[in-house]
Amino acid sequence: MSEINFAKLAKSSAIGAGIGMLLSAAATFVMAAILSIGNIPAMIISPMAIFSLIFGGFCGGFSSAKISSQKGLLCGAVSGVIFFLVAWSLGGLFSIGDFGPAALIKAALIITAGAFGGIIGVN
Repeated sequence: MSEINFAKLAKSSAIGAGIGMLLSAAATFVMAAILSIGNIPAMIISPMAIFSLIFGGFCGGFSSAKISSQKGLLCGAVSGVIFFLVAWSLGGLFSIGDFGPAALIKAALIITAGAFGGIIGVN
């Protein structure tokens, strides 16, 4: 078994989380444009936002694993944790930002998507 290089893991996970955040923001912008153009019901907004977070988490984990080229599950999961913590912190700046059941579910979804992206990124 190879030892984990924590510096490489941290660097690749942080870069991957940043890439995931950018892609999540891009997906959110596209979805906002679709909502403003079309006659789409308001109840679809929350699932679209969650999809954007999952998409960003997956892309962040994938990017992190591609950069690291080893330990995809770990890189993707750490990238997902960083992504969630930054998104949750930024959400706290603009709203309440409490850590309730909804935040716990979003954290689980983002971290799982990041880990899955990491596995695919290495393989």
